[in-house]
Amino acid sequence: MPISRTDLTEANGYILEEQGSTVIQDFLANSAVERFARREAMASRTKSVPRFVGDAPVVVAEGAEIPASAPTLDEIVLTAKKYAQLMHISEEDVNDSLVDTLGVYKREWASRFARKFDNACLGVNIATDGTDVAPYTSLYAAINWTTNRIQTGGALSFDDINNALGIVEDSSKFDAANTVWMAHPKMLKEIRGMVKPNSDLVLPDPIAGTPGSLFGYPLVISYGAATSAAASASPTGNALLIVGNRQMLINGVRGGVESVVSRDAEFARDGVVLKTRIRRGFAVADADAFAIVEKTA
Repeated sequence: MPISRTDLTEANGYILEEQGSTVIQDFLANSAVERFARREAMASRTKSVPRFVGDAPVVVAEGAEIPASAPTLDEIVLTAKKYAQLMHISEEDVNDSLVDTLGVYKREWASRFARKFDNACLGVNIATDGTDVAPYTSLYAAINWTTNRIQTGGALSFDDINNALGIVEDSSKFDAANTVWMAHPKMLKEIRGMVKPNSDLVLPDPIAGTPGSLFGYPLVISYGAATSAAASASPTGNALLIVGNRQMLINGVRGGVESVVSRDAEFARDGVVLKTRIRRGFAVADADAFAIVEKTA
């Protein structure tokens, strides 16, 4: 009886990764934007998201004329960008290995995309050019660098994070229920060593298994929360600590992680080709709802 092998002949179309799969788990673990930003389903390449700004309602006496409001209705346009890649894999690795070779490749691809997506959304320091360099206008590029950014050349201080949160609390879009901190891993050392004015640690349990919280708001990790001149899965610029209303970050979901396998291109080499893709849009609804602490040295 011939040795059984992985049958790829039926994979003639993209297969969507199921929610809860290890690929999706790795994707979520590496992207703060994917986990916390407001999600907007996209049925086409572009989508207009309405944004309403108006006055609060007023008390009106019985029988009195009801005053008219002067609301402003504008829109934010999401444009989905397709991230895709081909990976050439030896057929022997696919058939003979005890490891799920295709699964490993897809997990690594999803993890690297997640980090690059976060960087494109949060840390790229130029306005969008629509390419792989700056597919979206990132939060860093959108905020007011004069009033919403705090730069620290030395150690991160209690005043730095207190002032950053104060900027957010002064915003008309402040929402305590949706406020979140997003920190590059390099910021964790700074946060663990910070002390309050009374010399107590800011993080009361610095050896806890999770980053914890700051001022009662969740603190999460984003590998993309660093400055970069082009979107990268491993940005090398200044580490960032971001705080703000997560609902003001819009994640346009055009499609999930999809993959397809083919032997055609590698027929002469006994190889297979794994093609993966995902489509995402992103926009900052209101940059004034955020503050960024940037460690410059």
